[in-house]
Amino acid sequence: MNEFTAKKLGEVLAFAEVGKETWLKGQTALESVFEEERVAEVITANGHHAEIIRSMAEENSVSEIVLKKLEGTGTKLRQMRDLYVGDQWDNPTELLEWSGFFEGAAVVHWSLVGGAGEASGKSDMQSLAETGKDFHEDLLSSAIDLLHETGKKKAS
Repeated sequence: MNEFTAKKLGEVLAFAEVGKETWLKGQTALESVFEEERVAEVITANGHHAEIIRSMAEENSVSEIVLKKLEGTGTKLRQMRDLYVGDQWDNPTELLEWSGFFEGAAVVHWSLVGGAGEASGKSDMQSLAETGKDFHEDLLSSAIDLLHETGKKKAS
């Protein structure tokens, strides 16, 4: 695995970890718009993705690169999230608006990993990337739908 691919794994690892943290921190607000089981599934899936990425990095002897990129990207994501959400952790609309940025960025990063997996012939990476991309596309779609409904309700 080359350095580019290792760095991209570090970035999607950051999305998994920050995603899990975000859903845990905003759990009460998110459960007001998603079913409790769905919130738990999102938290669990993010944790699972992180575990697989860490294992993949270890198996390919690129953990140092992956973890360095995780640290940098994780810091940026947390700063952006915290600046955007501010003190609105109890406001599901604010969390869903933030998720538009976050989930869209996660989708494009997973797409990079998928391309890297394809080019290097790593079917496990391709499979994980497809799962990650689909997962974040689904969350983005859900946020879009929920925000559309919120806009309708608040405008009437």
